[in-house]
Amino acid sequence: MKQILSSFRVVFFPAVAILLISTLAPLDLLAQSVTEPTERHVIICVDGVGISTINKMRAEYRFNRFHSPSRMISTFPSLTNAAISEILEPAGAKMTAGYEDYFFDRDGNRIRGGILDRFRQGTFIRGTFRELFDYHPSAIKSGLGYTAPPLSTYLESLSDLIRLRQKAKQSRQPVFFAYTGATDSLAHLGGETLLRNFLEELDETVEEIVRDSKVPVTVTIFSDHGNDFRKYRRVALKEPLRKAGFKLGKEIKDDRSVVLPQYGLVGSGVLFTREKNEVRLAGVLATLEGIDFVIYESDGIVYVANRRGEATIERRGDEYRYRATKGDPLGLLPIVQQTANDPDGADGFIKDKDWFALTMASARPDVVRRIFEGATQGVANPANVIISLADGYYTGSSLLDLFTVLQATHGNAGQEQTYGFVMSTGDKFPPYVRAADLWETLGSLQLQRSPGRSGNGATTSRDPR
Repeated sequence: MKQILSSFRVVFFPAVAILLISTLAPLDLLAQSVTEPTERHVIICVDGVGISTINKMRAEYRFNRFHSPSRMISTFPSLTNAAISEILEPAGAKMTAGYEDYFFDRDGNRIRGGILDRFRQGTFIRGTFRELFDYHPSAIKSGLGYTAPPLSTYLESLSDLIRLRQKAKQSRQPVFFAYTGATDSLAHLGGETLLRNFLEELDETVEEIVRDSKVPVTVTIFSDHGNDFRKYRRVALKEPLRKAGFKLGKEIKDDRSVVLPQYGLVGSGVLFTREKNEVRLAGVLATLEGIDFVIYESDGIVYVANRRGEATIERRGDEYRYRATKGDPLGLLPIVQQTANDPDGADGFIKDKDWFALTMASARPDVVRRIFEGATQGVANPANVIISLADGYYTGSSLLDLFTVLQATHGNAGQEQTYGFVMSTGDKFPPYVRAADLWETLGSLQLQRSPGRSGNGATTSRDPR
């Protein structure tokens, strides 16, 4: 016990000290426009807060100055880097290199990223979507939340709010854009109780920002995906793959090689191999306990498989066709049959807007478009095979299992892990909003840190942190 306490002190107290220093350090006094705008818009992205959680807060009369929240439908997989990059693409965000920071570089045939990069400003912030935020916690501060969870995570989240409030008050720009990732860490490591405690503090912070503003201020809050709170079991992937003759590693050496980046503790998995292995690899994974479905792409067609059957998804312009070749893996045949007598759907292709209307509230929201785009675009290093885990199952870093018991996760195509939210004190938004449409829904706002902009709207190069 003494050794455990000693190890805890070595890790925890320095972490707390750094968090306090980073929070209480003097604010940046870089020159900004001294002209006060006639009105302001404060936008806050809270990572990993689902619509279910925010509705519980609303039932307790929190965030009551906001209009009713809309369901924000995340990407598939429902992971932060892919989702926020898609949300902010209209504002200048580049396509993310991987689904998360720890990713497989296909051209370099190697794993990149990892825990050390969480502490490096140059790789964590610069060149990523994070540059677009007026406030984003530093690389080292973001990593410290994992030093002694969940207490260190909660302390980091509170210091986030202090710094966010300071930066919002300091800003003289008409749009102030902030991010906190501690919410997702709290969900994973601390559970919904700690997350809701943080959201109470966020609600009070919003009230202070509005009260302290010298001009009318609109506040908008959105998240990139949800989190599903329940008991979890690790899905067994490695042993079945080895028994099938595949060799797991960190590079592709031969026809048996499979790379499975293990980042975080999440509800989806991405696997890399040679194209000739995709069919067999997907076939092995589709039958495993804990797998909801498996997808891969070949010649522009996306293949879907699980224990309930096999299907394909094709795109033609703004239409998609779902063809069940064996069984009905996604349970979409009733929708296909519903449109069989429609002249526009005679060949099986259905308009994207119709798919959206028919599936936005389903068990797997907006599933046809999300699966197709997840398999064909969204990241610079797409996986050969992607798995969506059933609710209650996770995969990821075995190291993190040593530090915590997983309380919630995201990544799969189900409702709880998919639905984020968006709400505002200004406009009322449609009940369902896709990630790709979110920025337009907010009014296609110009950001201070967008490429090609400076503080007064003049053209400039990207402003590095």
